[in-house]
Amino acid sequence: MKAKDTKKKKNIFVRFFCAIGRGINYFFCLLFFGIVVLFAKIFLRCKVYGKENVKKDDEARVFIFNHYELYGPVAMYIRFPYKNRPWIIDKMMYPEFIEKQMSLMIMNNYKKVPKWLKRFVILCIKNLVVFVMNFVGGIPVSRENFRDNLKTMKISTETLEKGKSLAIFPEKLYVREGVGEFQSGFEHIAKYYYQKTGKRISFYPVFVSKINKAMYVEKPIIFNPENDTNSEKEKIVNYLRDSMIELYKTKEVQGKKYQKLKEKERKREEKLKKKEEKNCDKKNKNAKI
Repeated sequence: MKAKDTKKKKNIFVRFFCAIGRGINYFFCLLFFGIVVLFAKIFLRCKVYGKENVKKDDEARVFIFNHYELYGPVAMYIRFPYKNRPWIIDKMMYPEFIEKQMSLMIMNNYKKVPKWLKRFVILCIKNLVVFVMNFVGGIPVSRENFRDNLKTMKISTETLEKGKSLAIFPEKLYVREGVGEFQSGFEHIAKYYYQKTGKRISFYPVFVSKINKAMYVEKPIIFNPENDTNSEKEKIVNYLRDSMIELYKTKEVQGKKYQKLKEKERKREEKLKKKEEKNCDKKNKNAKI
């Protein structure tokens, strides 16, 4: 009996100290995240255009964004006026996956930095990323296991029924400019939601422009359950991507800021070419001598 009592006491102490550790970790993650959000709200400028396109009588809203590296998600969280929960790749919510990825990036590089410091940085980043993904209400999405996506559909449906929107970044690759190719599958939420609630989802294309520091909301496409399922899904995906590409062309490419940046890039390339040509000429002269 005494042995069992001592084991129970040990377990209680272990749980107690683990709980304290989790509490400290949560506090520092919350503090750091709060400071970052505060600075982002002060310094990150991003106007939202096209609010008049968002209908007040929508049964459910899903906003489709381009990623534009980290700028898209950060701008969406800080400046987008409609409450939403983002879809997030499920692996980004697993500490083991993040630790593995960060180890590949950090441990093999920065040779002058001591290993203990690298491990500490990896631990901090791992905890912070998992905290942020959960804090913003991320809904995990699996690209590999369809059964896991049934959970995604259920959570998404509950979110929409509560009056919140969904934010989805469907690009396969995060391009630095324009709109990347879409990862299809997100459109299945429309059929699932209609079967569960009898209501139709409105999909809004939102183009995020880092150059213009702006988000442009286009008119929605509403799921039509009377059409053939496959053709309707294809229609939704094509409309969203085409609308975002059109917004990119009209709002960003034709803007003055874009033209100035391209002119600067062109001048830099010309300078680099001239330097390369001079270096080649010097090498040729030295070779002749």
